[in-house]
Amino acid sequence: MNPTYISKVGLFSSDPWSRRAQSLEESFRRLGVDVIQVIPWKVSRRGSTNKHEITMNGVDLSLLDLLIVLDIGATDIGAFFNRVGLLSALAEMRVRVVNSVSSLLLMRNKAETMRRLVSAGLPVPKTLITESIDDAATFVKEHFPCVLKPITGFGGLGVQLIEREFDLDNIYDYLKFHSQMFGKGAYLLQEYVKSPGYDIRALVLDGEVIATMQRVGGEGITTNIHTGGVPRENTLDVTDLSVKSAKSVKGRLVGVDIIPDVDGALWVLEANATPGWTGLQQVTDFDISERIADCLARK
Repeated sequence: MNPTYISKVGLFSSDPWSRRAQSLEESFRRLGVDVIQVIPWKVSRRGSTNKHEITMNGVDLSLLDLLIVLDIGATDIGAFFNRVGLLSALAEMRVRVVNSVSSLLLMRNKAETMRRLVSAGLPVPKTLITESIDDAATFVKEHFPCVLKPITGFGGLGVQLIEREFDLDNIYDYLKFHSQMFGKGAYLLQEYVKSPGYDIRALVLDGEVIATMQRVGGEGITTNIHTGGVPRENTLDVTDLSVKSAKSVKGRLVGVDIIPDVDGALWVLEANATPGWTGLQQVTDFDISERIADCLARK
């Protein structure tokens, strides 16, 4: 029996010309699904007594069956809250939003994501989350070298390895500068996991790992594809960790980052609510966009 698909899908992205957005659009259209590229800064919301309209170029977005959030794209606080409100309003109008607003907000916050991973009993590196620069400096001294991350962010931006004696000697200045540039008043520090030179990205869709890769190299500590990491085939089984991680953050489409240490143990680093799959596609023998579209378009 042939599957029944929805009629209309929106792809929510600040970059509708990206390879990810374009490949998904093509995949949905091959299924006979109409596609609207929803550009958040082009959307208008109008409200009055007993009336709420959300449109883009005259198109009523409440008529969408599904809205897939490829990126929120906002760094300014006003734009961010506007886009969260927009997604929440569409969900109230019975548009199915993937990932859900609550899941998106959870994974946008690295501290809350870490809490959920810990609550699920998953292996994570020793971590400190604090606004106290004294506590942050003490953690660095006790766990040197260690990793410093911003509470929010994506693409590896602001992730730094504190490993030089100079940085340790001037740790208060280092932490202040990082906070001004990336952390915005909060610190997330983790013990450094020495790896064999790569980490692993798994893509989880509705509780199933559909693709994995190892990422080698990159700029600085990050092996993110955006920072020059090179994808290669993954031979390690990360299925259980990946599925449990995605479940802990209640995401339907989640990128899970895992790192092995030199002794072979696996550690969960992050869960991403708006994962890309350009690198994954290079080491995967089927069209990932087609798999995602076929799964999410089914009624």
